[in-house]
Amino acid sequence: MSDVPPFSPDILAAVQRAAMPDFARWQRMVYATGGCAQPVRLHGERLTVDAGTGEVLDVYRTADEPTGFLLTACGNRRASRCPSCSATYRDDTYHLIISGLRGGKGVPEDVSEHPRVFATFTAPSFGAVHGWRPRGGVKSSTR
Repeated sequence: MSDVPPFSPDILAAVQRAAMPDFARWQRMVYATGGCAQPVRLHGERLTVDAGTGEVLDVYRTADEPTGFLLTACGNRRASRCPSCSATYRDDTYHLIISGLRGGKGVPEDVSEHPRVFATFTAPSFGAVHGWRPRGGVKSSTR
């Protein structure tokens, strides 16, 4: 009998990843997503070329990454899909609105002297009135 307790497949995968020689790069890549629940996996390459000489200055290939792709945050603003990215979006939106009301971040300070209205216009798209359709092209009082 073995003295090693049984581990779940997720725990075994984590231990295997941590034991790999490229673990530090993989960890930095995951950290850069900011805790994104559903990071996007990018494949491809980037070349940096000197416009004057045509000399290739830098080459980046996702094939050289530990996983074969580059992870980036999904950027979804719905908390039900990705709590981390939605929090980032919420914080960014707050600062954009505040700078538009008070000034700052490139907006002149005298903007705060202007009247402000935050109006939203949304057409109703639900309910019995908007869901009713005539049958056979004839409006009927019975449904």
